[in-house]
Amino acid sequence: MDHGFTLEEIHEMLDAVDRSLSRLRGANLYTKRMPISFITDGVSVIYDLDSAGVLGSIGISNTIANKLKNLDGTLQANVMIASLDRVKSYLRRIESEFGGADHKSEEDDRIFELDTIMDRHPPEPVPVWAEQWVYVRPQSRAKAIIAEISELLDEVALLVKSSNLPEEQAALTDLDRAQLIALLETALLMLRAPLVEPGLLKKLQKAATDGASKTVQKGAEQAMGDGLRLLGNRLLDLIQWLVG
Repeated sequence: MDHGFTLEEIHEMLDAVDRSLSRLRGANLYTKRMPISFITDGVSVIYDLDSAGVLGSIGISNTIANKLKNLDGTLQANVMIASLDRVKSYLRRIESEFGGADHKSEEDDRIFELDTIMDRHPPEPVPVWAEQWVYVRPQSRAKAIIAEISELLDEVALLVKSSNLPEEQAALTDLDRAQLIALLETALLMLRAPLVEPGLLKKLQKAATDGASKTVQKGAEQAMGDGLRLLGNRLLDLIQWLVG
């Protein structure tokens, strides 16, 4: 990877990310929205990666990356943690290029593995009954809900891809996770269009609700479950508006 960092710089960045992660986890913030300034150490690393042209290599979307670079903005704490965990995993990967001891953990390997989950588990065909394509007026209440859901889709997709648990301990099987990611990313693309199809949203709403329930049943991936639960509720609001 052509990043241009020295080993000393990588270690300094790892320390900075760890400080922000410790602050987030120590405060037990869960899904609470926090100012980006709460994790200034981690944000400084994100700026360094962006300046080096490698920010796109850590596995977060441009939308979330831009939020993390806005010190005047806010973001849910669980999304901050998922993003910084990915930054940390990336730094450990490039640290290993210098030889010596490999400090990558099983959690780092799991995050890297989930980035290719749909290649290893191509989603099966999803039966969706297309009801109608509904035009959403730019100034309507539905358009505001869509804007909120679009942000949630981006954030929840990151949480779904960021489990550090092995499959047998995770709330979702890898196959279910791949199917959910496919639905999330497809819905995100659809909601950018002027016409919206409720059938796909109903399928995703059920998948999000079921996924949230599984996190409770398994007692795992609470951050993902909280995001899925919120997404399911907002999707229901939108569906009711579209078919009402």
